[in-house]
Amino acid sequence: MNIPRLLANRKIQILIVLLFICTFLIFLRDGDPSTIDLNLGIEFEGGVRIPISLEKTVDAQQMSVMVDTIKTRINKFGLTQAVVRPLGNKEILVELPKAQASVIKSVESILRDQGQFEAIVAGKTALNSSHIIPTGIGGANGEQINPDGSWQLTFSVTGEGELHFATIASGHKGENVYMFLDRPHEAALLVPRDYIPPGSVITEALQKEGDDIRLYYLEDVTANTTYAAATLIIPQNLSASHPAIYRALQNAGYSTTNASAEKKLVSATEAELRPQLLGFGTGAALTGWDAIGLQSAPVLQVEPLRKATITQYSITGSAQGADAKELKENAAIEVRELKSVLAGGRLPVAASVGSYYNIAPTLGNQFLIYSFYGVGAAILLVAIVVTLFYRRFELILPIMFTLVIEIFVTITLLGALGTLDLAAMAGVIALIGSSVDNQIVITDELTKKRGHDVSTKRRFQDAFYIVFTTAGLAFASMLPLLLSGIVEIAGFAVAAILSVIVGILITRPAYAAVVEETLFDHETPHGGHEHKKE
Repeated sequence: MNIPRLLANRKIQILIVLLFICTFLIFLRDGDPSTIDLNLGIEFEGGVRIPISLEKTVDAQQMSVMVDTIKTRINKFGLTQAVVRPLGNKEILVELPKAQASVIKSVESILRDQGQFEAIVAGKTALNSSHIIPTGIGGANGEQINPDGSWQLTFSVTGEGELHFATIASGHKGENVYMFLDRPHEAALLVPRDYIPPGSVITEALQKEGDDIRLYYLEDVTANTTYAAATLIIPQNLSASHPAIYRALQNAGYSTTNASAEKKLVSATEAELRPQLLGFGTGAALTGWDAIGLQSAPVLQVEPLRKATITQYSITGSAQGADAKELKENAAIEVRELKSVLAGGRLPVAASVGSYYNIAPTLGNQFLIYSFYGVGAAILLVAIVVTLFYRRFELILPIMFTLVIEIFVTITLLGALGTLDLAAMAGVIALIGSSVDNQIVITDELTKKRGHDVSTKRRFQDAFYIVFTTAGLAFASMLPLLLSGIVEIAGFAVAAILSVIVGILITRPAYAAVVEETLFDHETPHGGHEHKKE
């Protein structure tokens, strides 16, 4: 075999470049060569599961919509490794492999939001979620994050939405546009009096035609007070600070745990219960109020025009942090969370997020080891069969070497660009047979006796006609599994399809180049002695 001539072959050069890229993705992506930088599934490295309980049972179609909406939100947040799957007809599980505490907290926040956006002007809804264009949220010019923690997110609304906004907002120039995300329905606030500053700006923010948010002060209520609200938002420490009032609420039927209860208690921190104001005194402007989902309250600067055109609006906010770096990081997280919810849309059924629990990686490590044992055993068995079939070292070595490279590349791309889970490893093991089968086809087409008039080029064409045909069949058979939405088998389908693509574009042509160089340096494909390429 002429090694320099083989290395000069374009197919071999492409394979070498791909191997360098894969090595970089495994060891150098995070700058630390001592670690393996692959995204392993929850079966292999552990992680957390977050249960989501639905308000009521749903049918298969509604469950599919719920799962897809949650997937969209999480993917928009940048967590493509997360797995979302239904459990029965009233629960959904979200699985995050090896997630940091801050990421888990952000995901919980995303999942708790129901996704209903409302812009209210003069107590009437001027815009809602149906008017938002999902692809027009944020982007390169639509997000602004400042060093002081303040941020701005721009989004686009449809022409129909702009017409509706103009109809509601006409005549209200100079007034606030209250932008809510998941504004509570039939709700009331129960807070200490010193949390709420006096002024009409607070009263206006609580108003909505037919669904005002009522305000009760703790200093004014007693154990006998009745509340005209289905959802009561209370201080987080109410059970300790005012135990008699808290017991009375429970006796009145308010529940903190039952998502489907007619009366619900929602706990909020002091920071969430206090309105966010810009300025002081009567001239202060309301900029946000977490307890009721108020994201921002910009002033309507111009009289809206009645035009059915796509229009942009902005939501602003301000993050908290100990220093400039933390302020900017937290602001970026808040923007990502808001984008994910706005783009993901509204959940068709109300849901409550339970406490997450950890999954130990001990069993996962065994799964990973057993998976590689399975790959090694499959390679060994294939090597034995190929050895018995050909009994020629110069052919056996390229076949097995190509197989190992194909497995290496497929595993690397799966773990770097997606998630390497148990189903994906099963797909990797399954590709071993098809890979060797294609290489045998190539080898047989080049070695079998045919007429002297059959050129090497024709032999390659015949071989790759079979290779491409089998690849197309494999791709077609895996595509329904990939599109089925069944999370448990998606990894298998992705691994099989990726191996087909890597094989027909990179490794099969490279193998053919090696075999051509090997065979034609030793014998002719039609029985003669030394025979160079035609």
